[in-house]
Amino acid sequence: MKLKQLVRGAVTLATMVGSTTAFAGGPGYVFDGGGADLTFTSNALQTLAIAGVNVSAVAPATYTPPNIYLTALDDGVIWDEAGEVLSLTASGGFQLTSSTVSGAKVELSNITLDLASQIVYADAVTQSWSNALLGNYTGQTINHLALYSGTISGQTNIVAGDGEISASLNNLTLTSTAIPALGNALGVPVTIQNLLFPTLNFGNTTLQGSFTPAVPEPSTWALSLLGLMGLTAATRRRQAA
Repeated sequence: MKLKQLVRGAVTLATMVGSTTAFAGGPGYVFDGGGADLTFTSNALQTLAIAGVNVSAVAPATYTPPNIYLTALDDGVIWDEAGEVLSLTASGGFQLTSSTVSGAKVELSNITLDLASQIVYADAVTQSWSNALLGNYTGQTINHLALYSGTISGQTNIVAGDGEISASLNNLTLTSTAIPALGNALGVPVTIQNLLFPTLNFGNTTLQGSFTPAVPEPSTWALSLLGLMGLTAATRRRQAA
């Protein structure tokens, strides 16, 4: 087979497979598994109890006080070219239920730990309720609610951690958006919301993950072959000259 035919075949192969997505979550690695623990401080749980709020898990997450255990989604971990993990999204979540206002409930799921912004996000679904003293509340869905803000510590780089990450978002406090969104949904009076929640340390989230180097896609091999053939052709032309 002539060299031109080989080059033409390599170009065709590269065109056919070039649109293949090489990495689902980020370049260079494959996410093997991991998750996060949300650990409430005793003070946070006591404060929630004072406000008449109970905590439970949303499956497949589990809750063993004071910890909520979350499993990361296979496609829920994002990292950049340098191997720095940017975010982790977990399945399940937790639920807040009022013990004083019948029907008042908030379900928080798709918990996302955004390490770049140091914010914990969640999709919130609230329930409608009616109360003789507090009036009526209309349930709503809030996607990607900024729930907590915190400060990051630990190892978040896959390369530096030799395929492992272990980090925490510490000193979690409710955001100014989350306080009224959750408080109103749970029937907590605004004066109590403002008194109890703005500076309350809710705890921390600890996340861990394991990664392995990714096997090159066919497009990578095809482009490498094309480069090798080009180099061979250039060498032959120099020799012929």
